[in-house]
Amino acid sequence: MARAQAPAFSIAIANLKGGCGKTTISTNLSAGLARRGSVGLVDADPQGALKHWVDWGSREADDAVPTLYAEHADPVENLKVAQPHHEYVVVDCPPSLDMAITRQLMAACDFVLVPVLPSPLDLWASAQTIDVIRSAREERPSLKAALVLNQTEPRSAMSRAMKTAIERLGVPVLSTSVRRRAVYRNAVVEGVSVFQLGGRGQSAANEINQIIQEVIPK
Repeated sequence: MARAQAPAFSIAIANLKGGCGKTTISTNLSAGLARRGSVGLVDADPQGALKHWVDWGSREADDAVPTLYAEHADPVENLKVAQPHHEYVVVDCPPSLDMAITRQLMAACDFVLVPVLPSPLDLWASAQTIDVIRSAREERPSLKAALVLNQTEPRSAMSRAMKTAIERLGVPVLSTSVRRRAVYRNAVVEGVSVFQLGGRGQSAANEINQIIQEVIPK
């Protein structure tokens, strides 16, 4: 395994509210980053969806495959093991039951990406996650964070209630949103990322690449 020149740029994908598409974004973001450099994966969600995706996924010989770190029961330890060996590390954070672990993971990362569904209720429910980010910044003041709207509909305007909810959270929103596309579900079923689905995954792959451009330092 090649050692990177510097510790990995580490991204925590986190939302203490379930059902926001956290793991779908984790898998595809890691696949997109793997086309730019070496990627480590840390599955801190007890459901283990990220690990299952890696274990039973279909891979072609030329696919850039992220490396999963799961040898320790403590996901924070797995993150520390992964960071010296890669350019990027993606962490799929646990749900609200493991808030203390989520805070530790955030404090060990450079960026927290918070997937939220495009409704005021879901945005308000993300407030607890934002509180954990603020707590993690006490230990790591340089920690950056942003919301990414997930499962948006084409040509759907953001309502005034949503804009108000976002302003109250006090965290920026990526200009790129993740559309509601069947291809994301199809990729999970096939054990691949949208980058491996050719033309039918191209629009989704473009979205993920745009997210990467917004998150990764220039």
